[in-house]
Amino acid sequence: MAYHRVLAAALLCYAGLGAVLRVLPGHLGALGAGPFVVGLAVGAPALTGLVARPGGGRLADRLGPRTVLRAGALVMAAGVAPAAVDTIAAQVASRLLAGAGEGLMMSAAVLWLLRLAGPERRGRALGHIGLANYGGLTAGPLLADGLGGFESVVVLAAALPLLAAVALPPAPRPARRKRGERAGLLRATLRPGVGLMLVNVGYSAMLAFGGAVPAFAITVIAARTLGAGLPDRFGARATLAAAAPAAACGLVLIAAGPTVPGVVLLGAGQALAVPALGLLALAGVPPQRHGAAAGTFFAWFDAGVGIGGPAAGLLAAMGGPSGALLGAAVAVACTAPFALGSTIRPRAGPLVN
Repeated sequence: MAYHRVLAAALLCYAGLGAVLRVLPGHLGALGAGPFVVGLAVGAPALTGLVARPGGGRLADRLGPRTVLRAGALVMAAGVAPAAVDTIAAQVASRLLAGAGEGLMMSAAVLWLLRLAGPERRGRALGHIGLANYGGLTAGPLLADGLGGFESVVVLAAALPLLAAVALPPAPRPARRKRGERAGLLRATLRPGVGLMLVNVGYSAMLAFGGAVPAFAITVIAARTLGAGLPDRFGARATLAAAAPAAACGLVLIAAGPTVPGVVLLGAGQALAVPALGLLALAGVPPQRHGAAAGTFFAWFDAGVGIGGPAAGLLAAMGGPSGALLGAAVAVACTAPFALGSTIRPRAGPLVN
């Protein structure tokens, strides 16, 4: 029951984020913002989330995930306030604050789910936080469409994370941590983190040039619902070795023309590759440092989105949309060889074989 309440809290926070993203471009356009400013505002949460995720994970290790998750949800709710001011600067500031809150919330939620899941189901927990992400970012726009006006959506976007903060279950005690483990943390998460960045280059290229985004979201939700336990059952290495090439093949199909089948294959591959990479990142880290490890690992997601978009645009300028998608496929194909090149022996952690 506690596991599902934590997952529901994360979903509510992401739904609030998605609701604003649905109406933000049109509102900024009405204020006179150009395409660059609209893109900046839409991507702004990733900038502050990139910074907040590792710090949020370290705080969750020390203070317990409940405290940090609640703080992140409250920051997300408060971050909506500047959006009530009809200036472009206020809209961008609102998204930056929301991203900082999301970074704290997500790192704490991952740690909490990992502790509740136990060692044998950590892959499932890592997949489920992504399920909350995609589920919330799918439900939020639908709620925004039902409300209509920007002001109503702003109120909703504040209310949803507030509800999440109130509805949290009782907190587990923080795990004791040992000194001198920071170097091991960085070593354990570096290659899986770069793998996460590479796999998200494909995601960014698909968003920019692939179309069929609803098919991608539905596929990820279905794969992480029905196949969440596959990385735990078959091991992170075997799962990643199958999932990353599948995602790369999906991008090749999209470039060749059959968009929906390619997007479905990409979504299924990414849905399983991300938790497998997460298991690799946790494998060399003791449980009392899992919050910091997860926060550091998932910060590479933001890096992948931030780098993947401009890289895809550059490739498209040279070789058209197909060139961008094929270049992204090469990056995704490198994910498994790079990440599996230095898997660290686990310390009573998740399966990596």
